[in-house]
Amino acid sequence: MAADATHAGTDTTYRARQLATGGARLLFTDMHANMRWHDGVLHIDGVISAHRTMASGRGLLLIPSVFAHKPAPPIHQDDPPVLAYPSRAVGTLWTPPPAPDATALADLLGAPRATLLRVLEEPLATTELARRLGVTPSAVSQHLRVLYATGLVTRARHGRQVLYRRSSLGDQLAHRPAEAAVSRGL
Repeated sequence: MAADATHAGTDTTYRARQLATGGARLLFTDMHANMRWHDGVLHIDGVISAHRTMASGRGLLLIPSVFAHKPAPPIHQDDPPVLAYPSRAVGTLWTPPPAPDATALADLLGAPRATLLRVLEEPLATTELARRLGVTPSAVSQHLRVLYATGLVTRARHGRQVLYRRSSLGDQLAHRPAEAAVSRGL
């Protein structure tokens, strides 16, 4: 559903530009091979039954859809003037997005914070993080402060310790391909 809305928005912007620069003729020129605009009339070939819908003064609602394979005018001539048509640019709709650059997270956060964010799959205390990464607790603490302030990690007190864990936003960022910088530590 969201993909259909995204492509529909892209198509709507394109169609608005076509209408603004060339009027109805340009608007319908490349909408579908079965459609043509001639002398103020929209002709649609290949529909199940021939009918006329007078849109004069009532407008015409255009509905782009990735699920339409040909234009679909209203079924009854008394229905409001609506036209569903195949949306543009659906060739890559179901293709997964390309994998992000493996170093992107380190480029964004810096290698130490990217490493720390990746390690925080489970709740861990500052001292345990420092032990695992082979750095001082104060170095870990400085980075955790920034990650917490930006909403990438959460913290909760557990007895005398404060445990840190990735937030949902941190999870989204950390679930990228592992990078070589992870093994370098802080």
